[in-house]
Amino acid sequence: MRDPDPPPPSPTGAPLATRDLDLDIAQDVLYGIAQLALEGVHGVVPASPPARMGELLTGRRTKGIEIERTGDGLVVNLNVHMRYGLEIPKVAAEVQQTVREAIASMTGMRVRSVNVTVEKIDPPEEPAAPPVVREDAGRG
Repeated sequence: MRDPDPPPPSPTGAPLATRDLDLDIAQDVLYGIAQLALEGVHGVVPASPPARMGELLTGRRTKGIEIERTGDGLVVNLNVHMRYGLEIPKVAAEVQQTVREAIASMTGMRVRSVNVTVEKIDPPEEPAAPPVVREDAGRG
């Protein structure tokens, strides 16, 4: 079924891509979008250190992010670490929404599900210790 409303024009005036466009989006592009979206959620990091841009561009996939193409959309599986003290269900829901919207808006692809597995809780950061001042400093 075709979308009854034409897509809005781009800022340059050219029509934006439609669902009819014969376009293949590389798997690594999907990984990159998911990773960048995930990094935008406070207190959450991928289960492995994020790949550097060169690794993304050369096709080395990010661990902790798995994207499966199905007949009716994408299934995204994320393994993450969360910072201690965060409300896990609330943050996981934010991760799902953020990743789903980023992939869908940038590619036009349907995201069927975003599954989040929290593998680890990172301990809270220790506050910096105040400097130690010795009372006998300067006495000689």
